[in-house]
Amino acid sequence: MNDPHLDPQIAVLARGGAVAEPPGPQVRSVRDLTVPGPGVPVRLYGGERDDCVVVFLHGGGFVSGGLDSHDAHARMLCRDTGRSVLAVDYRLAPAHRFPAAYDDALAAVRWAADELADRVAVAGPSAGANLALGAALALAGTTAAPVAQLLVNPLVHGDPSYPSRSELADAYGLTSERLEWCTEQYLADPALRDDVRFAPLLSPDLGALPPTVLVVAGRDPLRDEGRELGRRLRVAGVPVDLSEEPGMPHGFWRFAELSDAAGSAVARMGALLRSRIDAAP
Repeated sequence: MNDPHLDPQIAVLARGGAVAEPPGPQVRSVRDLTVPGPGVPVRLYGGERDDCVVVFLHGGGFVSGGLDSHDAHARMLCRDTGRSVLAVDYRLAPAHRFPAAYDDALAAVRWAADELADRVAVAGPSAGANLALGAALALAGTTAAPVAQLLVNPLVHGDPSYPSRSELADAYGLTSERLEWCTEQYLADPALRDDVRFAPLLSPDLGALPPTVLVVAGRDPLRDEGRELGRRLRVAGVPVDLSEEPGMPHGFWRFAELSDAAGSAVARMGALLRSRIDAAP
């Protein structure tokens, strides 16, 4: 890994090999639960306020990750938004291919809206952003519609022709080759790449989405589809807080307590989501 544009603190960590994410902050309470019906495992982090629950979908390319791997992410989100966070342990590919993860995300958001709070928001990085956005689209106009969403380094199209996919093909944190492999594990049929449940960027209904906090990492092969999502949301009339973090790689959230720049980026996006939730009816 030799990227002169990468944040210097993260570059030092990258040269040292595998980096363990520090434990997240303390929160009011933590409970492991199960969404009735589909039986999706979830973890509820108690926040300062109970007027809105943030449903958090973890990253991992649809093939990895879970409640424990992203525990610190959920705790930071709980702290920074002041709201309870419901982390979702959705089914993973290749054992469970598309639309299993999408269906689990949808079920969890519906359940949170029915059982936990009058309002919900959705959040996630990478594949989790894909699922969060997909759920927000599916539930728009219903009583379970999210009032805000946080999308970090989102995978929302999966088209390998974006310039950043070649420019940053060997980027630290996620390579284009790995991204293609994950997509192939998740989708049983290449034709599904155009299904809006996988590629929400292609949806004709983007204007129905809630106010969006969108974060794009400058050293991420997904950078350009994140930029395109921001453009299309604005054209559709959706309020968007778009932040581009120039020295950040894919997955920078896990460096929040190890890099000053990553920590600042995470604090900003949490504060922006909190503001959007505070302003929502």
